[in-house]
This record gives sequence, C-alpha cells and structure tokens, in this order.
Amino acid sequence: MSDLILYIAASVDGFIATPDGGVEWLDEFQQESGGANSDDGGYDEFFASVDCLVMGSRTYEQVLEFGAWPYEDRPTYVLTSRELPLADDAVSLVDEEPGELVADLRANHDRIWLVGGGALARSMLRANCVDELRLHLVPVMLGSGISLFGTDEPRRDLELLETTTRGGGLVELRYRIESATGR
Repeated sequence: MSDLILYIAASVDGFIATPDGGVEWLDEFQQESGGANSDDGGYDEFFASVDCLVMGSRTYEQVLEFGAWPYEDRPTYVLTSRELPLADDAVSLVDEEPGELVADLRANHDRIWLVGGGALARSMLRANCVDELRLHLVPVMLGSGISLFGTDEPRRDLELLETTTRGGGLVELRYRIESATGR
C-alpha cells in the first residue's frame, strides 16, 4: 500500500502562509537551519523518498514564481480546473476529485507528497486520503493567514511516530493519521 504524506511547514498558531499567500516569513528559518554545519531539516532525505507530488493550483503558481523548477523529473500532479503553463514535462494538470486522483496515483506510486496548499490538504483529509503528516512547526505566531487546518473538520486521531528538533528552533512532528471519526 502506498502512502500519501502531507509534508508542510506551519507557524505555531497553525498558518501556512500570510493572508495574501506569502511564505517569505519562512526564509529566515530556512537560513538559520541551513548552512555548511547544519542539516537541511530532513528535506533532502524526504524528497529522495517520494515518487510523485500533488499540489493545488495556487501552490503551483507560487512555486513557478520561485524560478527554476525545484522538483527535478518527479511526476507532479496539479489539481486544477484552469489552464496553467507547464513548468516541466513531468507536470500534469488534473481535474479530478481528490479521492479519485489519489486512488489512481496509489496504483503507480509508493510515496506521494502532498505539497499543499491548505484547501487541497483539507479536502484530502476530508476524503481520508492522507496517511502521514510531517509537520514542521516554525517558531513564530503569524496571528492570521491561510490556515493549515480549518475549524470545521472532523476529529482525527494521530499516532506520534517521531519528533525531531531542527536548527532555528523548528520542530518536526511526524504522525500517522487515522480515518476521520465523528465529532
């Protein structure tokens, strides 16, 4: 059975971006945890372990603004109903229900990275598609912004698999996600 992993950073108060979608607030923490004498926060190891990526259209457009395509030749599926430019031959635009898309991907991939954003993560959680959460808590409280988890989601039980402290005060929490239960 393949795994769909939500690997994402969030502020301590649960936001993944500022109200306008900005993620520049992450830059200072990436610089603090990077450098010659520290680790990369586990990203390289994680990225090497995934077969494909799934992301929403707004996240995809944001990645396009960063410059060169950062995901090499990994198959990348962008959930959208819009026509968007293709950053690479490995990028596919798909207009499917999250559950259907994940079922198709599981048939061909062992480890699927759910890159984001918040709306797609919530819809994948509602469809019981997410198997693992790798949450990087960033030591800042944004006060407002795009929430990772909404306030109207069903209860989920999480099994803690691992806790890792990283440079710059980041903490990675790794959980196995159980199916949704009643309120």
